[in-house]
Amino acid sequence: MEIKITANQAALLMFVFLTSSSIINIPSPMIQFAGNAAWISILVTAGLGMLTILPVILLAKRHPGQNFIQYSRGAVGTPVTVVFGLMLLFYQIHMGAAIVLDIALFLNSSMMRNTSACWFVVLSFLVAALSVRTGMDKMAGLFPLLMSTVMLFAVLITLLSVNNYAFGNLLPVFPDGLKPMLHGMYFSYGFPYCELVLFSMILCYVPNFAKKFEFKALMAVLVNAISLAGTTVVTILVFGPIAGDRKYSLFEVARSVNLIDVFSRLEALIGYSLILASFMKTTIVLFTAHQTCIHLLKLKKDRMLIFPLAAFMASVSFAALTRGEAKWTYEVTAIHPMWGFACAVLPFMIVFAVDLMRGTKTAQTTPEAPS
Repeated sequence: MEIKITANQAALLMFVFLTSSSIINIPSPMIQFAGNAAWISILVTAGLGMLTILPVILLAKRHPGQNFIQYSRGAVGTPVTVVFGLMLLFYQIHMGAAIVLDIALFLNSSMMRNTSACWFVVLSFLVAALSVRTGMDKMAGLFPLLMSTVMLFAVLITLLSVNNYAFGNLLPVFPDGLKPMLHGMYFSYGFPYCELVLFSMILCYVPNFAKKFEFKALMAVLVNAISLAGTTVVTILVFGPIAGDRKYSLFEVARSVNLIDVFSRLEALIGYSLILASFMKTTIVLFTAHQTCIHLLKLKKDRMLIFPLAAFMASVSFAALTRGEAKWTYEVTAIHPMWGFACAVLPFMIVFAVDLMRGTKTAQTTPEAPS
């Protein structure tokens, strides 16, 4: 059965992909880098994210039913496509390993301290692999519903923590000039906005794009930016100068909620949200990585590499555990954004530019029909 998803499902999937794990993970490092200007960095970088998704949509429309690997062969040739595909696959493997390792470290440090993180890695990839086997159409239908519960709990925690807000914590905004804000932009573009290039492996399943699909995709990015900026502001309001030191900041905000001894100890809701959101993003990344593999190898059986690829990602997570959490945090916050640009955005933009030039040249050399 051929897999198909609607344009609306694709737009919702973009929001899920952008917002899922980032809404809980991004405030703390962003505040470390950009201080009180962290939320401004997110909003500005969202504009770059919009500029990133538009070429992805344009190429999907120019080459219906083809993904990045397929139309790249026609644009830059097979050898270059193989190089670009391997670069993209390297990025996807690192991203999938990072997301699952984050789940494992969270559970091991906050909820189940006597359980080895390796168990969380194995079980997370097992569930993600089984979900990928069901097909993109099933994920596109289910994930927006699951994401609605994550957003519901995030909004609930935000509202219940109002009594802990100190609006004076928002000032000063630029105590050290613009350099911290630019640092925050570097990080926030690498996570999550440059990751939108992975949708070049997904939009091929949309048979018919609506006339306003670009608008819906841009709205997905905008709503994501507002959500991330909002949770970042809430973290600053609650924790002030120590906000950057609060890892899993929304989880820490939930722990601070205590209204008339009725609404308290709500961090379990955010724990659920983090696990569920990270599972959804891991599944999407594993799906795109699998599609990259099978199209690079030109395999006909499209499910044979799902579990081996998930196992390889798990081995990367295990290797990172042996190097220590501090080393892994440095790689994710400092090196991962650079890998995203070099291994995903730059190759895609090269293919995009070549495809446009080839299309324009073909249009210019095509003889006009006789009148």
